[in-house]
Parts: sequence; structure tokens; C-alpha cells
Amino acid sequence: MIWWLKTRLAHTVLAFGLAAFVVLTFLFQDGTVVLPAISVTAGNTVLLSGFTPLLVVGALVQCLDSRLAAAEATGTRPVALLDTGLVTATIGAVLALTAAGGLLLDCPAVVMAGRNTLFLAGLALFGRGWMGRSSIVLPTAWIFLVVLVGHRTADDFFPWAVTGLALGSSTAAVAAVAAFLLGAALNHHMTTRQGSRP
Repeated sequence: MIWWLKTRLAHTVLAFGLAAFVVLTFLFQDGTVVLPAISVTAGNTVLLSGFTPLLVVGALVQCLDSRLAAAEATGTRPVALLDTGLVTATIGAVLALTAAGGLLLDCPAVVMAGRNTLFLAGLALFGRGWMGRSSIVLPTAWIFLVVLVGHRTADDFFPWAVTGLALGSSTAAVAAVAAFLLGAALNHHMTTRQGSRP
């Protein structure tokens, strides 16, 4: 168990990514920045905390891709199960911390950052089997796609723009849960196959 945690860099890279995510999300809260967009001509106001999920998702992807291939292929420990547990624990910590922070700070944007992390982690995990640590490109591209063409009007997002939708959006909640479950299941399957290769 200790060798696996050290190999996965959970105590360094992942811990730092999670801490940076929490600090910056709580610091930014509902602060915004105006960015250029294609779908609206003016007033493209974007939450700064909309970018912070990339910190923890990027760290998680890097940790999952830090492997000892030979030892994991010949070992008896259930590495795929441990990796899935790491993913679940990380996202669980994000959701708990953002829920508590949103309540204490009375800031829905903090809770939205947790929901968006759930969705973006699902995207990254979905692509990880084919792209490795490069799968961080998927959530990064998604965020910038939403910024550029996700607005219907200055204050209204298209339904597909999950990370821009308000906290109370059932569409965003269902999409986030579905993306995470699909991504985690696929990542578990791919890790199991990698571990079974001679």
C-alpha cells in the first residue's frame, strides 16, 4: 500500500493539487474576468473559479499515470481497485470541501467548482486509456470551448455548456455524475487490462 501511494505521488503531487484547488477556489469565490467569445459580442463574464478544477484534475491524471509497469503487472495487489479508490476519495474530498466552503462563505460559485471538478475529472478519466496523462487536454479544451462558444446570451449558457450552468441546474448535475461514473468505470477497466498484461 505504501509503495503504491509513493508511486502514484499521492502524498506530493495530488496533495499539492488538491490544496491549490481549495485555496484558489476559496480565494476567487465568485470573482469574474471578462474574456473574448465567439457566441456573444460583449459581456462574456467568466468565473475565475471555473478554471481551478484543472489543478486537481491535472494532478489526479499525472498521479494515475505514474506507474511501475513491471511490478504492477506481476504483483498481487489489486492496483485497479486502489486507483479507483484514489479517484473516488479525491473527488469525494473535493465535493465535501466545496460544499462546506460554499456553505460557510455563502458562495454558490465554490460549490459549482466542486460540481465542475466531478464533470471534468470524468472527461479526463474517459480519455486516459488512450491518451495517458495527455488526457488533461480534454477538460482544458472543454473549459475554453464553453468560454468561447458556450453562451447563448451574456448571462445564459447553452444546455451543453455544463461547466457554465448555474448551481441549481439539474442538467449540469446529471451530466457531471454521468461523466464521472462513465470515466471512472472506463479508467478502472483500462487499468485492469494494463495490469493483466505480461
